[in-house]
This record gives sequence, C-alpha cells and structure tokens, in this order.
Amino acid sequence: MELLLGWWNSVCAFFERYVVEPFAHFGWKDAADILILAVILFEIIRFSRNRRAGRVLVGLVVVLLSSLLITLLELPALTYIIRLCASVAFFCIILIFQPEIRDGLERIGNSRLVSPRSDTLPRKQLPAARQVADETVDAVIHMSDSCTGALIVFEGLTRLGDSLESGKIVDARVTSHLLQNIFYDKAPLHDGAVIIRNMRIWGASCVLPSTNSQMDFGNMGTRHRAAVGISEVSDALVVVVSEQTGIISVAQDGKLLRGVDRETLRDILMTFLAGSLYLRTKRQEAKAAKAASALADKAAVNINQFSVAAAPKPKTASAPPAEEPDADPGADRAPTGEDSESGSD
Repeated sequence: MELLLGWWNSVCAFFERYVVEPFAHFGWKDAADILILAVILFEIIRFSRNRRAGRVLVGLVVVLLSSLLITLLELPALTYIIRLCASVAFFCIILIFQPEIRDGLERIGNSRLVSPRSDTLPRKQLPAARQVADETVDAVIHMSDSCTGALIVFEGLTRLGDSLESGKIVDARVTSHLLQNIFYDKAPLHDGAVIIRNMRIWGASCVLPSTNSQMDFGNMGTRHRAAVGISEVSDALVVVVSEQTGIISVAQDGKLLRGVDRETLRDILMTFLAGSLYLRTKRQEAKAAKAASALADKAAVNINQFSVAAAPKPKTASAPPAEEPDADPGADRAPTGEDSESGSD
C-alpha cells in the first residue's frame, strides 16, 4: 500500500511540475513553441513513415516511454542502466538515422527557404532546356520502340561526383543520336547510366547505388532498382527504358512512375529543368491559345452573320396583271335586227 501511495505521489508531482505549473504562466511564446514543435514532429513522422527508419522510430518511442515509467517507479538498478545509456544515446541516434538525417538536411538545403530560385531557371536558358528535353524525349521514344535498355540521370542540386567517378567523362551536347549510340547494346558504354549535368552529357557507364526499399519491382531489373536508389539519396530525376518490354519509367524521390508517354515525359523533364519558369510559360501559352481560339470563334460568328445579311433575297413570282372591265359592255356588240328597225323608225 505504501508503495502504491509513493508511486501515486510521484505521478502527481510529475504532472504538477511539468503540466500544471507551465500552463499557469502560459503566453504567446509558449503557444508558438508548442506549434513549432508540433510541426517538427509532424514532418519527422511524415518523412520517416515510408522508410525503414519508421519502425526504428517506433521502437525508440517505446524505449523512451519505458524509461519514463522506470523513472517514475524509481527502480534503482534500471534507472542506473538508463542513465548510462543516456550518455551515448545521442551518438547512437545519429548512427542509426544517418541516411535519413543526411536526406533531411539535403531537403532543407534544397528548399525554397534556403535557395529561393532553386526551382526555376533564367529565361535566357529556357531554349536550351527545351532542346535538351526534346532530344532526350526523341531518343527515349526510339529506344522504347526498339526495346533498347537505357538509364538517364538528370542531376539536380545534389552533386553525383561519386557516381561520375565510376564511369567515363563525356562532356558532350545532349543529342538524340548520341544517347542512342551510347545505349546501343554493342557499344562500350551501354552498361551503366548516363548522367546529365548542366544540360550536357557529363558521364556515361556510371554505376548507381541500388535501392534498399521494399518496393515491389516485379519483373523489373537492376536498372529500375538503381534508378530508385539514386533518387532516394539525391534530388535527381531518372528516366528508365526497360530492355524487356520497352516501357518508359521515371524515378524521383524514391518513387517510380511506369508507362510514361511522350507528352508526359516532356512535361516532367521541362518541369525538372526549368521549374516554375516552364510552368508559368505553359500557363501563359495555354491562356494565349484559349484567347486566340475564342477570338477565332467570335470572328467566325461575325463572318457568318455578315454573309447572311449580305446574301441577295430570292425573287418571288409576280401574278399576271388583272384585265380592266369594259366601261360599256354593249359598245363592241354587233347591231341586231331590232336595233336597225328602231333606227329606221
């Protein structure tokens, strides 16, 4: 009974110290502190939900709750062990979540808050981006028709120096024929990935890291696994052509989109290369095309109305003129015998 009473007093003292007293002097700074902490926790949960670290995070929460319970129960042996582990817990967490911490820091560095123009392109470079996208799409479509395997990586803000060192430096202009020649099955550089940096083919036959995710790849081969793998550790965009089926896929942020057609692929590449500049230009072009279509429709309606108004009216058949009645019906009548007799009298 005394043990339960002591435990209850510890719980009451804990809540009074960490729950009641803080809310007794609650202000706007405390509200902002709680809001920011909630946002950080939400982002951490969302970031680690589809990763292997998600289950590790759940286990870490269970350990923390168990440590809190042991501290409240004042169990001396377990409390001593927890204090020993707490001294190295910070370094253990860094080692366990090292890939996720690195990925999270890269996302922060690539965000608009740090790099406001990281998602756009200078207007003078838009024609070059269009040329690269068109040449790449043309090459990918041809390789898809011929079932030629291809793996093309568009480097983002995260540099892929480690992968470039494993391949051959090319540093050439992006053309459809060059891409098709590189991935020709008897070419010396076809086995590996092409990395495009600053809108130029920078390296070929590069080795990419494979993914460790539990994604169901089905009958897909190592190209698709490498595409997902490099997109997990960087902000690169990867285009894959299946050698077995010729299906075009796009990988980004650890996700794989299958069955991409020509127009969708071009939109994806232009959005990645030019960012918000391409989106604004596309909206302006769509608005201009809509206005031109509306103007053409209005002009067509006006022309039709003018044609109807200017058309000659059809002539109606005129009725024959009516004969005028005779003033004296008997004027033209031949004289009879009675008339001649009356005249003689």
